[in-house]
Amino acid sequence: NVIAMPSDTPLPPIWLLGSSGYSAELSAQVGMGFAFAHHFATHDAVDAMRTYRRDYVSTGWRALPYAILAVAAIVAETDAEAEKLAASTDFNRLQRERGQYAPLISAEDALAFPYTESDRAIIARNRARLFVGAPSTVIEKLMPLIEATQADEVMVITSVFDHAARRRSYELLAKAFGLSKEA
Repeated sequence: NVIAMPSDTPLPPIWLLGSSGYSAELSAQVGMGFAFAHHFATHDAVDAMRTYRRDYVSTGWRALPYAILAVAAIVAETDAEAEKLAASTDFNRLQRERGQYAPLISAEDALAFPYTESDRAIIARNRARLFVGAPSTVIEKLMPLIEATQADEVMVITSVFDHAARRRSYELLAKAFGLSKEA
């Protein structure tokens, strides 16, 4: 029973951001929009989003299902440049797995870190949820997931230390998807 103030203002649409099969089922049962957090989920995105569509119940929230696929992507002019930028994300995710939440460090500092074999295995596992490369590389990796999940929309997060590189990543990805004339 939420009352918006002022009272003549409608509530914004309510969405469920989830990373599990349960969140897909819940959003379908109550008939709200569903955003699947592929970028940190261990649950299969295809299963979750297909479950959401299959079990969707039209309610007062929305008439039809609408699903967003949230992904992490790092795009640069070349695959090698994107890989270098991704080092800060790799380090940050490794630290988060250890319960250490700190700001991103530079790619140079991340590349200089003395990783153990165990660290490298964790990074490799986390990379399964991260799309890294030149625009064509990322599109080639990302499109099968978009198609398999039947996503209505894709939401992208780019977590890299360098702000200009982050912005450029978004620009390159937008152009690759035909959403921008500039790049």
